[in-house]
Amino acid sequence: SVDGLAEDFQDELALSSMNGDIDDEGNDVALPEWACSFCGIADPACVVKCVEDGKWFCNSCGSTSGSHIIHHLVRGKYNQVSLHEKSLLGESTLECYNCGCHNLFLLGFVPAKADSVVVVLCRVCVENVQALKEMGWELAEWLPLIQDRRLLPWLVKVPTEQQQLRARQVTAAQINKLEEMWKEDPNA
Repeated sequence: SVDGLAEDFQDELALSSMNGDIDDEGNDVALPEWACSFCGIADPACVVKCVEDGKWFCNSCGSTSGSHIIHHLVRGKYNQVSLHEKSLLGESTLECYNCGCHNLFLLGFVPAKADSVVVVLCRVCVENVQALKEMGWELAEWLPLIQDRRLLPWLVKVPTEQQQLRARQVTAAQINKLEEMWKEDPNA
């Protein structure tokens, strides 16, 4: 049952509070709404929101093979994210500049003519839209926004080692259990 899974999951994470964090003096502190649903990291530069279910996840891998956001998107069969309003690039849902595609797994970037500016484009447009080739962009330099199972760090920062050490230490098995619980009860 969902209740049994929830209790088991809570027991496995007994060393840290699921609803908060501990400050430097050892006091419980409530986490903000945008804290990672897995580990509790809440730095706006390190988290993104899953558009489909509204949960927030960080770009840390913790003890897993991919970042928490990528793991959640794959397990939940989701593909859209938005950045936090206080992130480096401000609040926005990632999308293709040309067609508006929101599928993160299809999105990448190319350098624009101006220095330090990139254009987010989907793989389909880069391969098939002739007008983009006439824009003077180096389409051959297109790279995906996801590399090594995490978002590129200029887009969403990887939490510092200190932030990761202070975060809840969750295993892949615990994350998978939580994902299964959310399938039955999204508010679990």
